[in-house]
Amino acid sequence: SIAKLRIVTTSNSMLQRKTSTTVSNPALSKLHQTFKSTPKLNSRTTLNPTSQLNLKFQPSPTLSIQLVSDSHTRKNTSTSNTTLHPKFHAKVLATTKYKLKSPLQSITKSDLRKLQLQDFHSRKASSSNKHLQTNAITNITWSFNSHSQKNCMDVTQIVLNRINYLQNPDNCSTARKVVCAPNRAGMGSTVHHWVYCLIYAYYTNRTMVMDTSQWFYLKNIQSKDGVKHFHDLFQPVSKCDYTNHDKTIAVNWIDPQSMDSTSVDKTPQVIRLPPAGILFERRPAVPKICHYAMPTEIFYKVFQFKYIPMAWWTGLLAQYIIRPNDYLQKFIDQSRHQLQIQSPIVGLHIRRSDKRRESKLFDIDEYMIKVKLFFKNLEKRHIKIKRRVFVITDEPWLIHRLKLNYTDYQFIHPPLQQLTNNTTTRYSALHLKYFIRDLFLLAECDYLVVTMSSNVGRLAYELHEVIYSRTQSRHYISLDKDYDIFGQVPSSRGPWIMQAKQDCHTDIINGINLVKGDIVDSCVFTDKTKTRFHCYSKRLQKSGLLPASCMNYLIDDESYPNYSKVDKMLHFDELGVNYNASDDTCIKRSINDVGL
Repeated sequence: SIAKLRIVTTSNSMLQRKTSTTVSNPALSKLHQTFKSTPKLNSRTTLNPTSQLNLKFQPSPTLSIQLVSDSHTRKNTSTSNTTLHPKFHAKVLATTKYKLKSPLQSITKSDLRKLQLQDFHSRKASSSNKHLQTNAITNITWSFNSHSQKNCMDVTQIVLNRINYLQNPDNCSTARKVVCAPNRAGMGSTVHHWVYCLIYAYYTNRTMVMDTSQWFYLKNIQSKDGVKHFHDLFQPVSKCDYTNHDKTIAVNWIDPQSMDSTSVDKTPQVIRLPPAGILFERRPAVPKICHYAMPTEIFYKVFQFKYIPMAWWTGLLAQYIIRPNDYLQKFIDQSRHQLQIQSPIVGLHIRRSDKRRESKLFDIDEYMIKVKLFFKNLEKRHIKIKRRVFVITDEPWLIHRLKLNYTDYQFIHPPLQQLTNNTTTRYSALHLKYFIRDLFLLAECDYLVVTMSSNVGRLAYELHEVIYSRTQSRHYISLDKDYDIFGQVPSSRGPWIMQAKQDCHTDIINGINLVKGDIVDSCVFTDKTKTRFHCYSKRLQKSGLLPASCMNYLIDDESYPNYSKVDKMLHFDELGVNYNASDDTCIKRSINDVGL
């Protein structure tokens, strides 16, 4: 059995530690000694089984934590053996708000491996447990669906394992690469461009390397106060750097057929990918890299608990690329603590400045109508809470208007001087640090009121889908356009994955009958009038004809490389190795979905 730890904090932050089990195993003894010698816990911490042993919690005058192991059962399709996948976490019952990260003392991989193997033989997975998540600040308690969290963590880890495999090849000099140079644009647009490149890398089984020589936030490109290196604020995207040799042999992407994974051996070792906008402008037919698609088997897993799977997919890749380093993460966590952000809370992003030349501007009253609607809907469900709003804007004077006109709301925001977005400071290292902080805190909010014409609004929602374990309902409202992904459009020919928007009964020869909600794939039009689809139903396990009028488009049905060997190598056989799901994935559940 795994050691259980009970921690109680007092008003003067002194800790008393008690173990509720007898520690006899040497590895467990070391684990016990690790906790006995840890510094004072005064922050939100996380448990990372590959490098250091941490706990995830929010400090409070009274806090109870148990270190446990959720052994997730997985079946290897090639054998009849069942493999347990331990995922450690801390169950937390707290009475005040938290959020600040601080690592505890390290424990070696070999020690953790012993713990995992011991747990492998002694525990069985259970997806029926309910974890209680309590917010005593607002006296709101709801049941946390551990099954949804398990599903979210499982599929997240699958994708991260594959990305880690691609981004960290055995030999960087011989690895197939795609070079990604950032757009000459703001950070929101740049991150989305990097995601587009990482999708290409995933689709073609390549390693993405970043050419940041002309990145706007680099020192002396747009500002003399820019960052010296990407890793000044972020973790490395790959262990491979963009070398002079790569620059010499890189070939500009031209032929759409080179994206086909079956012809990967015919393509150059290093490909330089152009911006998505250029592909739209120069190609009569949109190439596959610009199709609205994600790996099909991942889509079917995520569709069960995510409102917009494509937003989750984009957000997970974005989060991988802009993972804060220790310095930036500490700043984000300190800001969260200092601002005293408490859930439930609405995230409000008001984009102005240079956007006034690109899209319609909205008055603050139009934003607040949407904010009011969110809280009124909660009240209809007999949930009464303080009306909190986290505000991010590039025109700080608007916050004064909000406080003056809406006195029954609590507006939380960073210091006003940190929100200024003039042309002289926008591309400085300091502003980039503030931007990333604001982006992640905005994404953590329960509900977002944004404009989806803004890359920041879309990116905040995409990261939100990653942070929350389950999004049954729509967690955002946009004042202008609905959510979309620039550079990705449906294929004009298919195949597509579609869903029945109503009961679909047909007398067509070779037709199939669907019920509302059924999902079908491999859909293509059967005639020039585009009134019928030919699709395959997994529920019925057969193909047939369907009237187009009763179907809704979901995503393109594209073929991606088979990473099953990677899944087995990293996810099953090597317990504890490369197990590094992000600290901020699948950790929250929104009050939006309580009772749904």
